[in-house]
Amino acid sequence: MAKEPELVIRKAVATDAEAVLNLLTILKTESTTFEDSSDDVDSATESEQIKQISMSTQQVILLAVRDDELVGLVTILPTADSSTGEIGVAVLKQYWHHGIGRELMLTALDWAALSSSFQVISLTVQLRNKHAVKLYEDIGFQTVKTTQVTTSTGEVVEASEMQLAVK
Repeated sequence: MAKEPELVIRKAVATDAEAVLNLLTILKTESTTFEDSSDDVDSATESEQIKQISMSTQQVILLAVRDDELVGLVTILPTADSSTGEIGVAVLKQYWHHGIGRELMLTALDWAALSSSFQVISLTVQLRNKHAVKLYEDIGFQTVKTTQVTTSTGEVVEASEMQLAVK
Protein backbone atom coordinates (compact mmCIF):
# COMPACT_ATOMS: atom_id res chain seq x y z
CA MET A 1 0.00 0.00 0.00
CA ALA A 2 1.40 3.39 -1.01
CA LYS A 3 2.20 5.69 1.86
CA GLU A 4 0.46 9.10 1.91
CA PRO A 5 3.00 11.88 1.31
CA GLU A 6 3.93 13.70 4.52
CA LEU A 7 2.84 17.30 4.93
CA VAL A 8 5.47 19.59 6.43
CA ILE A 9 4.67 23.08 7.71
CA ARG A 10 7.81 25.21 8.05
CA LYS A 11 9.03 28.78 8.00
CA ALA A 12 10.00 30.15 4.62
CA VAL A 13 13.72 30.63 4.05
CA ALA A 14 15.48 32.84 1.52
CA THR A 15 16.16 29.94 -0.85
CA ASP A 16 12.36 29.40 -1.16
CA ALA A 17 11.95 32.71 -3.03
CA GLU A 18 11.49 31.38 -6.56
CA ALA A 19 9.16 28.57 -5.44
CA VAL A 20 7.11 31.05 -3.38
CA LEU A 21 6.75 33.38 -6.36
CA ASN A 22 5.67 30.42 -8.54
CA LEU A 23 3.13 29.36 -5.90
CA LEU A 24 1.73 32.90 -5.68
CA THR A 25 1.36 33.04 -9.46
CA ILE A 26 -0.73 29.86 -9.45
CA LEU A 27 -2.79 30.86 -6.40
CA LYS A 28 -3.84 34.12 -8.08
CA THR A 29 -5.36 32.14 -10.95
CA GLU A 30 -7.28 29.75 -8.71
CA SER A 31 -9.20 32.11 -6.47
CA THR A 32 -10.66 35.61 -6.42
CA THR A 33 -10.14 35.75 -2.65
CA PHE A 34 -6.37 35.83 -2.89
CA GLU A 35 -4.61 39.19 -2.97
CA ASP A 36 -0.95 39.39 -3.89
CA SER A 37 1.42 42.06 -5.10
CA SER A 38 4.31 39.81 -6.12
CA ASP A 39 4.06 40.63 -9.84
CA ASP A 40 6.66 43.37 -9.48
CA VAL A 41 9.01 41.26 -7.35
CA ASP A 42 11.94 39.24 -8.68
CA SER A 43 13.53 36.23 -6.97
CA ALA A 44 16.37 38.25 -5.45
CA THR A 45 13.97 40.79 -3.94
CA GLU A 46 11.67 38.05 -2.67
CA SER A 47 14.64 36.25 -1.16
CA GLU A 48 15.68 39.39 0.71
CA GLN A 49 12.09 39.98 1.91
CA ILE A 50 11.83 36.41 3.20
CA LYS A 51 15.17 36.82 4.98
CA GLN A 52 13.98 40.02 6.69
CA ILE A 53 10.64 38.45 7.65
CA SER A 54 12.37 35.37 9.09
CA MET A 55 14.21 37.60 11.57
CA SER A 56 11.04 39.42 12.68
CA THR A 57 8.76 38.80 15.63
CA GLN A 58 6.04 40.85 13.92
CA GLN A 59 5.56 38.80 10.76
CA VAL A 60 5.90 35.27 9.52
CA ILE A 61 5.58 33.23 6.33
CA LEU A 62 4.90 29.54 6.79
CA LEU A 63 4.88 27.08 3.91
CA ALA A 64 3.01 23.82 3.43
CA VAL A 65 5.31 21.37 1.65
CA ARG A 66 4.26 17.97 0.30
CA ASP A 67 6.73 15.79 -1.63
CA ASP A 68 9.10 18.78 -1.91
CA GLU A 69 6.33 20.84 -3.58
CA LEU A 70 4.92 24.03 -2.07
CA VAL A 71 1.16 23.50 -1.81
CA GLY A 72 0.15 26.42 0.40
CA LEU A 73 1.24 29.24 2.61
CA VAL A 74 0.10 31.40 5.48
CA THR A 75 1.31 34.82 6.50
CA ILE A 76 0.83 36.98 9.55
CA LEU A 77 1.62 40.63 8.98
CA PRO A 78 1.38 43.66 11.25
CA THR A 79 -1.57 46.05 11.02
CA ALA A 80 -1.87 49.73 11.97
CA ASP A 81 -2.80 48.51 15.47
CA SER A 82 0.47 47.17 16.91
CA SER A 83 -1.38 44.62 19.05
CA THR A 84 -3.12 43.04 16.05
CA GLY A 85 -1.69 40.91 13.26
CA GLU A 86 -3.53 39.96 10.08
CA ILE A 87 -3.47 36.37 8.89
CA GLY A 88 -3.88 35.20 5.31
CA VAL A 89 -3.86 31.62 4.08
CA ALA A 90 -3.94 30.09 0.60
CA VAL A 91 -3.71 26.50 -0.63
CA LEU A 92 -3.48 25.15 -4.18
CA LYS A 93 -6.96 24.20 -5.40
CA GLN A 94 -6.08 20.53 -5.88
CA TYR A 95 -5.39 20.36 -2.12
CA TRP A 96 -8.52 22.16 -0.90
CA HIS A 97 -10.50 20.27 1.75
CA HIS A 98 -7.53 18.10 2.79
CA GLY A 99 -6.88 19.89 6.10
CA ILE A 100 -3.84 21.80 4.84
CA GLY A 101 -5.40 25.22 5.39
CA ARG A 102 -6.33 24.22 8.94
CA GLU A 103 -2.78 23.03 9.68
CA LEU A 104 -1.31 26.23 8.26
CA MET A 105 -3.72 28.35 10.32
CA LEU A 106 -3.08 26.46 13.56
CA THR A 107 0.69 26.57 13.13
CA ALA A 108 0.61 30.31 12.39
CA LEU A 109 -1.63 30.95 15.40
CA ASP A 110 0.80 28.99 17.59
CA TRP A 111 3.58 31.23 16.29
CA ALA A 112 1.49 34.32 17.08
CA ALA A 113 0.77 33.14 20.61
CA LEU A 114 4.32 32.04 21.42
CA SER A 115 6.66 34.22 19.36
CA SER A 116 4.91 37.49 18.55
CA SER A 117 3.72 40.46 20.57
CA PHE A 118 0.27 40.31 18.97
CA GLN A 119 -2.70 40.04 21.28
CA VAL A 120 -5.22 39.50 18.48
CA ILE A 121 -5.12 37.98 15.01
CA SER A 122 -7.60 39.26 12.44
CA LEU A 123 -8.74 38.24 8.97
CA THR A 124 -11.30 39.14 6.34
CA VAL A 125 -13.25 36.37 4.62
CA GLN A 126 -15.81 36.48 1.83
CA LEU A 127 -19.10 35.16 3.20
CA ARG A 128 -19.68 33.10 0.06
CA ASN A 129 -16.53 31.12 0.94
CA LYS A 130 -18.52 28.96 3.35
CA HIS A 131 -15.76 26.38 3.89
CA ALA A 132 -13.33 29.09 4.98
CA VAL A 133 -15.91 30.77 7.24
CA LYS A 134 -16.61 27.43 8.92
CA LEU A 135 -12.89 26.69 9.32
CA TYR A 136 -12.25 30.05 10.96
CA GLU A 137 -15.28 29.68 13.26
CA ASP A 138 -14.18 26.15 14.22
CA ILE A 139 -10.74 27.51 15.14
CA GLY A 140 -12.38 30.17 17.32
CA PHE A 141 -12.46 33.32 15.22
CA GLN A 142 -15.45 35.56 15.86
CA THR A 143 -17.06 38.04 13.50
CA VAL A 144 -16.54 41.62 14.63
CA LYS A 145 -17.92 43.37 11.56
CA THR A 146 -19.66 42.61 8.29
CA THR A 147 -18.40 44.60 5.35
CA GLN A 148 -17.96 44.49 1.60
CA VAL A 149 -14.75 43.73 -0.27
CA THR A 150 -13.77 43.95 -3.90
CA THR A 151 -12.44 40.70 -5.34
CA SER A 152 -9.43 40.44 -7.63
CA THR A 153 -11.89 40.45 -10.56
CA GLY A 154 -13.55 43.69 -9.40
CA GLU A 155 -16.71 42.10 -7.99
CA VAL A 156 -18.04 43.58 -4.72
CA VAL A 157 -19.07 40.86 -2.24
CA GLU A 158 -20.12 40.57 1.41
CA ALA A 159 -17.36 39.72 3.86
CA SER A 160 -16.74 39.33 7.56
CA GLU A 161 -13.91 40.77 9.54
CA MET A 162 -13.05 38.15 12.16
CA GLN A 163 -10.72 38.14 15.17
CA LEU A 164 -9.16 35.68 17.58
CA ALA A 165 -7.38 36.56 20.80
CA VAL A 166 -4.07 34.68 20.99
CA LYS A 167 -2.94 36.02 24.38
